[in-house]
Amino acid sequence: MKRCPQCEAEGRSVSRTTLEAQVVPARLAATTDVDAWALCLTATCEVVYFHDEDAVVLGETRALPFHKATHAERLVCFCFEHSVADVEADVAANAASTMQTSIKEKCRAGEDDCERKNPQGRCCLGNVALVVKQARAGAAATLESDDATDGRAPAAASDASKADCCAPSIAAAHDASEPPDCCAPSVAAADGPAPKASPGGPTARTGLFASGGALFAAILSSACCWLPLVAIGLGASSAGVGAFFEAWRGPLLVLTLGLLGSGFYLVYRRPRCAPGEACEVPNPRVQRLNRGLLWTSTVFVVAFALFPEYAGALTGGGGEVEAAAPTETTMHYAVEGLTCLACEGHARGAIETIPGVASVAVSYREGSAEIVWRGDPDHAAVAAAVAPFGYRAAPRP
Repeated sequence: MKRCPQCEAEGRSVSRTTLEAQVVPARLAATTDVDAWALCLTATCEVVYFHDEDAVVLGETRALPFHKATHAERLVCFCFEHSVADVEADVAANAASTMQTSIKEKCRAGEDDCERKNPQGRCCLGNVALVVKQARAGAAATLESDDATDGRAPAAASDASKADCCAPSIAAAHDASEPPDCCAPSVAAADGPAPKASPGGPTARTGLFASGGALFAAILSSACCWLPLVAIGLGASSAGVGAFFEAWRGPLLVLTLGLLGSGFYLVYRRPRCAPGEACEVPNPRVQRLNRGLLWTSTVFVVAFALFPEYAGALTGGGGEVEAAAPTETTMHYAVEGLTCLACEGHARGAIETIPGVASVAVSYREGSAEIVWRGDPDHAAVAAAVAPFGYRAAPRP
């Protein structure tokens, strides 16, 4: 763990995104351009961010981190601009924090941007919970004093304070200057279930696995077209390969669409939380990365799924026959085993090498070939020419 060059206390890592959003431009231009910066956690130290011996100090940032400010008007929630005084007034007026509930709901809706707006570079809810707890403690002390004066028993703590899922434990070993991050998953969830995952966590990773599965299925669905090309390029026989994958093309395309749709649902869906439950707030950078990867996968999925429709351009197409001269003969052949438009070019190229062939056209959709012969037709030569590709040709009656 890195230590602050001034107070020598351990710091906590912050992203370059936080640094770029919080440090004033003139100072930012002079900072070391690396990601390994840290936040100084000591409330009384003038260093805000540091990397080795390079340090950004108070006055060089756009805002003060919560733990380094002391006045009542300091911001505690930077995303939605709530001050300590705002939270204290809310607790005093409502005997509970409606503001804290509102912040949680906005975080669940993805309206926060803590990595950029909070100088600490993470969720503000831990700080908000600390202020709420202190405000409740102050209100309870005032109430006890009033009760003692009136001769009444001290009032019991409200159920709302017991249900504060973000309030630090009295016995917790956290630095008072840096409350626990309520948006991060709990290390030891002794008081209840762990927060549900949100985009950027396991759910989003599952979405990426789904989109990766969709890409794999799309590749297999087009294998009827590209696999014979590879086999032929390697000098191997492609007989039967294209036909096998052609038979499974429909189911594979359905599977592709299902997996891709699941990927979009999992990556873009909003987390669902039970009432009063704190959810993990999405990391904006990871969220953008996940969505970018999903859209990149989608482009490749579409390219592979449609490959059989444009693959003919790679092999030159089926060609066209020229009008037969009086001394030439036109014959029609049934060609079986053609699995996509690319097959037309394979078959046509093979038939054109046969001695006596003047011109030839092959149609994948009709499963046929039309050949103009200069001399006597050689049906056996046609069948032999297309056999290595897994095709079968015979003259039509």
